[in-house]
Amino acid sequence: MDRSLKARDIAYLHDSVLKAGKKALTVQRKGVSVRRKEDASIVTQADTMVQEYLATRILRRFGEVNFVCEEESDLPRKQLTPETITAIIDPVDGTSMFSMYMPIWCVSLGIYLGYRPLYGFVYAPGMDMFFHNDDDAAYVNRRRVRVMTQFTIDSETNIFYATEIYRRLLITFPGKARNLGSTALHACLTVDNARNRTLAFIGKSYIWDWGGAIPVILKAGGGLRYLDGSHFDFREVAENGYILPDYLLAYTYHDFSAVRSIFSPHQ
Repeated sequence: MDRSLKARDIAYLHDSVLKAGKKALTVQRKGVSVRRKEDASIVTQADTMVQEYLATRILRRFGEVNFVCEEESDLPRKQLTPETITAIIDPVDGTSMFSMYMPIWCVSLGIYLGYRPLYGFVYAPGMDMFFHNDDDAAYVNRRRVRVMTQFTIDSETNIFYATEIYRRLLITFPGKARNLGSTALHACLTVDNARNRTLAFIGKSYIWDWGGAIPVILKAGGGLRYLDGSHFDFREVAENGYILPDYLLAYTYHDFSAVRSIFSPHQ
């Protein structure tokens, strides 16, 4: 695989995620089978099916790839170098919502070169929303999208947050704080803030939860920083067992300090 993909390769990955999402949606409509993993989180038959489907499609097209996936598998895990191509797969991001027969979940795929996010594909079939990027722009349902950075923060401004945030941090601002149940979808919604009035998403998790959203956010001109102000570094995350070292903020406002001030530790 080259340092950038040809348009037909991006279209191939877009089509792969689209088909994977439709397969998962079919499973949800027919009936979801749930089991618990060792960490007590849940997994469904759609998680394993979609992961295997996407991995097969990627290997068929691109050959040797480093895979970082949510579900356990025998897929190759290679040492990260500046030339390594990594496919980051979260087959059903928002499995809990999926298992509740709710529409707020997505299929997420990120393609990274070495330590650099290149392409993201995040498809929420239940909501008919597909975020992706190429070398030129980010898109929502093939419509070009660019983050709006100058706006007034008011009572109709939205923040999305990971489930555990209320136990760890106080959120103080005049708008609405929401959790819809899907990290990649939360993060991608920030890029369409001219329509949905989103200020930020905050979450801390494994890289597969964020993997497909990060390239989209960056290509759309969105901000991506940890609470301490440092920038996202894929090498750091990989060396940390693919766990984000701190809470990561995907944000739209031009002034990061104003966004950061919204979040404070419990006294």
